[in-house]
Amino acid sequence: MLTMSDSPTVGTEPVWHDRYRLSPARVIARLLRRGLIQPVPGNAVRYELTPKGQAALSDIDGWLWIHEYYLPDVIDFAHVLTLPWLHPKIDYHFIEHMLAEAKAKYADDATYQALLLRHQLRLEYDTHHDTDAIQTLMALIDADLDPQPDGTELTYQTTWAKMSEFEKNILKTLLGRLNWTLADFEMQFSAWLDQQPRRPRVFTRFELMTIVMYEIGGATPQLCALYKKAAARAKKQAAAAADEMCDA
Repeated sequence: MLTMSDSPTVGTEPVWHDRYRLSPARVIARLLRRGLIQPVPGNAVRYELTPKGQAALSDIDGWLWIHEYYLPDVIDFAHVLTLPWLHPKIDYHFIEHMLAEAKAKYADDATYQALLLRHQLRLEYDTHHDTDAIQTLMALIDADLDPQPDGTELTYQTTWAKMSEFEKNILKTLLGRLNWTLADFEMQFSAWLDQQPRRPRVFTRFELMTIVMYEIGGATPQLCALYKKAAARAKKQAAAAADEMCDA
């Protein structure tokens, strides 16, 4: 960042402290002492790599993984350096391991779980681990299509419980990479849902698969009708449960 940016203020940007827990002035002084960087001739606020610095950069692949997939307190330099064990290699599998640990740690936090799934999906998608990515996408869709009670009427137009443009675009690309049709995905998604623990849901499993089909096809009227039907069913079930409690 320091040597590749055209901005003279890169050394004072908050990202150094917020993401890397570093003091730019101290780091620059240390790099200068070690002969890894030098001021650009005629410009005291910009720096360039020395030959020694160029050579040092050839051995930072592991740290680039942390830089690229940074996530506070999960995948960051300060957190990794404090681990009681040192992974033999910081690579794709290391990042997956750190995300899996975070998902286990925050298993009861649905919002953070969804954030971790999005992060994992980007990792798998970027690195063309497409079979892993499609599985993670299924989990993310399942999580996002789970309306949480907030006292408002569930409608397609207003709810957050629907597929995002990010998910739809990722799905379309993965279908091409895997040479799948949408029907292939529906079949795999159905099998994946069958393996998940059963729990109360607003949408049935068939409705979840149908929502994906409608979203990819841009069938907004059908989506509105499906959400309306699911909301009415949930309301009826809640009323019946309340009646049972009163009778008891």
